[in-house]
Amino acid sequence: MRGKELTCLDREKIEYRLACKQSHRSIAKALKRDHTVIDRVIDRNKKPDGTYSAGYAQELCDKRRVRRGNVKRKLDTDEKLRLHVVCQLKEGLSPDVIAGRLQEIAPVSLINASISHEAIYGWLYEGEGHALGYWKYLPGKRQRRRRHGTRKKHNKTNIPDRVSIHARDDGIDERITFGHWETDSIIYPGSGGQRLSVQIERKARLVRIHRLPSGNAQDTLDALRETICSVPQDLIKTITFDNGSEGVRHKTLTDDYDIWTYFADTYASWQKGSVEQVNGIIRRHLPKGTDLRTITNQQIYAIQEKLNNTPRKILGYKTPNEVFFNLSSKVVH
Repeated sequence: MRGKELTCLDREKIEYRLACKQSHRSIAKALKRDHTVIDRVIDRNKKPDGTYSAGYAQELCDKRRVRRGNVKRKLDTDEKLRLHVVCQLKEGLSPDVIAGRLQEIAPVSLINASISHEAIYGWLYEGEGHALGYWKYLPGKRQRRRRHGTRKKHNKTNIPDRVSIHARDDGIDERITFGHWETDSIIYPGSGGQRLSVQIERKARLVRIHRLPSGNAQDTLDALRETICSVPQDLIKTITFDNGSEGVRHKTLTDDYDIWTYFADTYASWQKGSVEQVNGIIRRHLPKGTDLRTITNQQIYAIQEKLNNTPRKILGYKTPNEVFFNLSSKVVH
């Protein structure tokens, strides 16, 4: 119910319950709403004398709706800018990247144009863009903005020679230096045991995606070897895992390649935020329910390179490949 507009009947119930001296939380529970919604509705629609009236509140709401309908947004009046934004959305770019990229590297036809990411979101969620369904091209494909708060659970696994993420150098946490990677697996039930192994370099955001025949430690080790062989030696110094069983052979990486390995805390996926974020992006291309047996290696590689060639706000609107190839010709410290 959260996010759905209150009806006139809802407002009458609020007025009645307030007259009965009920608390905002009890009113919210009766209306099956979050108490913060009721707090905001009451505070926003009080009469000048401080009391709440359903009729007065509905009148204010109707007036605000008319004003919103009369608002002309930049993307409604600037056709060239609108076409550019829609095209970029269809390419998979987020509003903040579209706005930032336009400021840094604008097409010739839009050399003096600018727009904020909030203006794009406003057009998509409240303006003509919502009516036209362009919100479907947003990363989360949601009709309304909402908070994300779920976390992935892991089974406890005994990992020999496990080194905690808290032992990492501060420079790794702060992304000061290059060559520090995170790794994770994406599971696709119904794929005959197949899954994806994903690695990302924390500073350049370079991505590597590999198909795994299964989720065992040897398959994961083989995927990590492929990643190691695909980049200059200077660009892979540490790898951070979660606590899944696929990481139990991590010591081999230290012995064979002098790569240090670390492990995030249990139930703390946010400590590997880079790989968790890119996993979400990969899910847009290969959503849950995908049978990996129907996906070719060429398709997986195409997704990998689409990510590596997508401008990122955190990279100053450069792409991971642009940052990587600039680095690969230099000595990395």
